[in-house]
Amino acid sequence: MMKIQFQFENKSYTANSGESVASALISNKIFEINNSMSRRGVFCGMGVCHECLVEVNGENNVRACMRKLDSNAIIFKQKQVIIKKFKNDTSYQKKGSDKYYPDLLIIGGGIGGLSAALAASNCGVNTVLIDDREKLGGQFCKQPTINENSKFDDQVIFGEKLINKVIKNGVSIFTNTSVFAIFEKKEILAIKDNVLITFIPKKIIFSTGAYERGYPCKGWTLPGVMTTGAMQSLLKGYNVLAGKKILMCGNGPFILHVAKELKKAGAKIVAISEKSNKPTILDYKILFHLLLNSFKLFIKGIRYLFFIKFNRIPIFYSYEISSIEENTYGLTGTIMTTGGNDHKSFEVDCICLGYGFNSSNNMLRYLNCKHDYNSESNCLVTFRYDDLQTTVKDIYAIGDCVKISGAQVAELEGNISGYNVAESLGYEINPEYLQEKKICESKLEKLEIFQNNLWKLYKSNNYNLANLDKEVEICRCEGIKYSTLENALENGFTSMSELKLKTRVGMGPCQGRYCGQIVLDILKHNYGVQINESDFFTPRIPFMPLNIENLMELVRDE
Repeated sequence: MMKIQFQFENKSYTANSGESVASALISNKIFEINNSMSRRGVFCGMGVCHECLVEVNGENNVRACMRKLDSNAIIFKQKQVIIKKFKNDTSYQKKGSDKYYPDLLIIGGGIGGLSAALAASNCGVNTVLIDDREKLGGQFCKQPTINENSKFDDQVIFGEKLINKVIKNGVSIFTNTSVFAIFEKKEILAIKDNVLITFIPKKIIFSTGAYERGYPCKGWTLPGVMTTGAMQSLLKGYNVLAGKKILMCGNGPFILHVAKELKKAGAKIVAISEKSNKPTILDYKILFHLLLNSFKLFIKGIRYLFFIKFNRIPIFYSYEISSIEENTYGLTGTIMTTGGNDHKSFEVDCICLGYGFNSSNNMLRYLNCKHDYNSESNCLVTFRYDDLQTTVKDIYAIGDCVKISGAQVAELEGNISGYNVAESLGYEINPEYLQEKKICESKLEKLEIFQNNLWKLYKSNNYNLANLDKEVEICRCEGIKYSTLENALENGFTSMSELKLKTRVGMGPCQGRYCGQIVLDILKHNYGVQINESDFFTPRIPFMPLNIENLMELVRDE
């Protein structure tokens, strides 16, 4: 593997060619990469949190996890951006904006979006697939950039085959392409390499997936604290271990899967803290439904547990992360029982947080697609008809952006929605594909039962919210502490819009994606506020922070 040179804070380092800025820094044991407000590092690893912002070759606001490292790049920690007076540029030449008019536009290149693209293109539908990452595959089928070892991973192999089929079918693919606005008549504005692109399709399938939930505790914003997805992306994409000694804290089977991958790559997993109770014989009904509806996934889960036990990795059930502190060599993570009766501390290089997921449904909500409030999960679920179309005509939604159901459900819904779109556009579906669609529909019913029972098995409480330290930051972007939020709540500001105006919570670059759900959970569980759909932060455009230059380009195009 070819090595390249780069600089960070005026010091020289080497990295593998093809790495992201984030992976290059972490492979050199550099965790703190942003101190524009407080000391931060890579957190989500997927471009959502905007905490890994750095300056690259004089360009500010670069997301380190999303930018490929160039040879001899000069990188600095993010500085405060100074707004200068704009000069009237008389030499300006209009860049132009490409426009595309496909039958179908699919937003999201994970397993769901790829499956939808394959199904639709099988029937001859003129399909465009866009994704904001450099490579297709999403998190489940993530394709390695430089990690040859991960090419033997079943999920990577499956994803590679699926991508090749999509390409062979002639689907137009746009990677590194981020949607930032949607207007009337399904006009989609996106940006790729600082160039504006407009898509005006007949139909749209949203397969935008999910991102991990925030889980506030003392020290959760420190460099070296990451989500499970971030650690997995570093490993599978770039063969970079976030640390040698890792404490993993979370809720659900995904954390077991990532723990296995990290252990096989050479990490020492000092402990796994699982928030839910340990399954017992009393859960036999749930376990039976899991086995009955997906024998393959059930056995896969058992294998995870055997691997963990064989490698003597302790699992502490009914424990959750309570505090994180820096020490001389890294971090000290303290976990406690969900009742608060017992504490255990571990000295590690980094700490992994994986307490579930939030649906990435902001675009669907912006389009006024109907959403139903789910009181058990305290979140919104996109309403769909039997054909997977939303309440807005010609807009379809599949996978985790609808509700958290897992990659297998996304794959099946992708297939079904692709054929549904083809049928609605008048394309002929041959008998072979009709049969495939029926098989997918049958499997989907079983998988939905499996997922419902899986989350019953991993059900947990909200004890951590009742015992939040007043100094814990709730809004990571704006540095809003729980004491500020609590003060506003006790003064009668109990709606999301009031709290936003009073405290600035949710007004940072991530647009409330992390703090929004935390605030809703606090309102419900700590203050007994009855939540409904209108209480969630209102999505607005742009869906992502946008350079002024690109906004000026829009104005000039008018």
